[in-house]
Amino acid sequence: MVDCLYSDSYASTYFLYNEKKEALIVDPGSNKNNRLINHISKLGLSIKAILITHGHYDHIEALEDISNAFKEAKVYISEDEVDFLSEPHYNLSFFGINEGHKPIEFVPKNLITLSDNETFEECGFSIQMMKTPFHTKGSACYYIAKEKILFSGDTLFKSSIGRSDLPTGSVRQIDESLLKLAKLEDDIKVYPGHGDITSMGREKKYNMYLNKLSK
Repeated sequence: MVDCLYSDSYASTYFLYNEKKEALIVDPGSNKNNRLINHISKLGLSIKAILITHGHYDHIEALEDISNAFKEAKVYISEDEVDFLSEPHYNLSFFGINEGHKPIEFVPKNLITLSDNETFEECGFSIQMMKTPFHTKGSACYYIAKEKILFSGDTLFKSSIGRSDLPTGSVRQIDESLLKLAKLEDDIKVYPGHGDITSMGREKKYNMYLNKLSK
């Protein structure tokens, strides 16, 4: 089962959980007014793992709160993105960029770094991390083949892709990263970091950035 909570910065936080309500959370964004923690409590979830697609503040702002609330939860991130957790210039939480938010400099104790295509097991799910740099140098997607699910972060949106003009972004890596996704089956459901849920089939057909690579 997948559940979604939109933050006040319009970023999506996802929860993938099993029949025991053991859950992994993807991109813990805002916990303003304890909203995220309350949502977890409402669903009755026990967070076992946290997956980070990339380290921008709107996707990691609640990481410290979630880590403190679920101290045994492992935190997974691309090996190339770790410095985003502690560097406000990279995670865009430095003064002025997101008014009303404090700089983020939190590195969890249970941090696990992943290499490209590395697979791990959590909550009964087999999860593959796919490196897709261009939005940030360590941007990644998480693919659960058996469930036909892709958490795409800010790599792939419905009819669009993430921007590449922020710190460590790279226009030159866009096609290479998207080509990995273009090889996935059409019936894979895509859960992006912002906006509506979509599918690989739809994006191959209507997304101009993906369409040219899937022909």
